[in-house]
Amino acid sequence: MMENNDKKILVYSPGTRKGDLDDDYTLYENGEILHFYDQNKYPGGYNLKRTLKVNEIDKSLKNRLYKATSEENKELVGKILGITN
Repeated sequence: MMENNDKKILVYSPGTRKGDLDDDYTLYENGEILHFYDQNKYPGGYNLKRTLKVNEIDKSLKNRLYKATSEENKELVGKILGITN
């Protein structure tokens, strides 16, 4: 597991978009989600970042993050994302 600015990374989910545009999500232990993405191929459309909270993402993204979680973090990530099994 990696550390970033004293925040423990629980999940990294690389983009699933077709082509060369990024659409990556990182879930931190404190519940923050970093969205690193490219909006388009034009100047100013690359390497954009925004920080999200769990209540700002949809169910499909929650499932995507949960699916990308290692077995050792499944329980904690499920709790953070509000996913129960």
